[in-house]
Amino acid sequence: MSVFKDGNSWAYKGKIAIPFEPGKYKSYYKRGFSKKKDAQRAEQLFRDNFSTHQKDITFDELVNLYRANYRTQNVKESTLIGDESYYRLHIQPVLGKYPLSQVTTQAIDLWKSYMIKKPKTERKKNKNEYYSATTINHAKSVISKYLSYAVRLGFISYNPCHNVPSYQNKEELKEKQEIKFWEVNEFKTFIASVDEKRWNDIFTFLFFTGLRESEMFALSWRDVDFQKCTLRINKSITYKTKAAPWKITTPKNENSIRIIDLQDTLLDRLKNRLEKEKHKDGFTLDYFIFGDIKPVSRSDLARKMDYFIRLSGVSRITPHGLRHSHASFLIKSKIDDSLIAERLGHTVAELRKTYAHIYDSMRQDMKRILDETCKIE
Repeated sequence: MSVFKDGNSWAYKGKIAIPFEPGKYKSYYKRGFSKKKDAQRAEQLFRDNFSTHQKDITFDELVNLYRANYRTQNVKESTLIGDESYYRLHIQPVLGKYPLSQVTTQAIDLWKSYMIKKPKTERKKNKNEYYSATTINHAKSVISKYLSYAVRLGFISYNPCHNVPSYQNKEELKEKQEIKFWEVNEFKTFIASVDEKRWNDIFTFLFFTGLRESEMFALSWRDVDFQKCTLRINKSITYKTKAAPWKITTPKNENSIRIIDLQDTLLDRLKNRLEKEKHKDGFTLDYFIFGDIKPVSRSDLARKMDYFIRLSGVSRITPHGLRHSHASFLIKSKIDDSLIAERLGHTVAELRKTYAHIYDSMRQDMKRILDETCKIE
């Protein structure tokens, strides 16, 4: 701050840092004060007001600010990337240039109308369709996340998304997506065609542990306890990252951090694999179990699985379908729900919700058994 005599009056002059724009400053100068203390008081007032009353930033500027500070919001980089993808595709074309003061309830409602009427191009089907209620509501939740951040920073006083109801398309068929999985016999047919040892180990491991692919990718040899016959799952790998091809991150949720028992057949496979890996130059226990210094590629996993599915002739499922297959096998084997949920990193409620169709089938079997047993001639 600098107050000085300017001719017959007093003036102030200086620079002030522009909030949230590191390295950028605004110059200021004002003259015409009859007393020095008036100039000092006016300069202090200017600086206070400049720091607490920012310019009306646009939605685009808010998103850039959120990106620069996402770690302070306890947000994963993969979540950030997913949100920004939704923003660029569904939100920015309409709201990007809006000043936050104009992002009102009415503006959000107009955006929702735009999304409802906006056609999407289904390249595979080569025809236009409209976005589902799920997509529109997810995009709205992204808007709400950004605006809640703006409220915390004091840019706006409330989040207008709270006054806009979720979209419900009464004409949209609400068919629950069918969970695709293999029975044990189908898996045996599939695995018999996998003549590459590494991939045979990977597919067998996924089917008989129920791990998510991202959890399997992140496993290192330090995670296996050959003495206790257990496997520690406490990390995951994401390919949604800007700084590198992949990144080790935390698991999906708190329940995903777990220790599971490994059956002898899997332990034998891992022991055989470890003996071979030890001969690689530079080997350490930090090597990825099914990679080396790099994890298995997600695209390689999907491509190899599709190849061996075509070769074996079984029904097509995704790598995540192996997790569903494991869960289905355990449920039908009448293993206690709490043990299955613990192994999968679920809660019991999540387990029953996700695999409700299997439980429904078992209820029908129960009813049939009761009918046959209780039948009176």
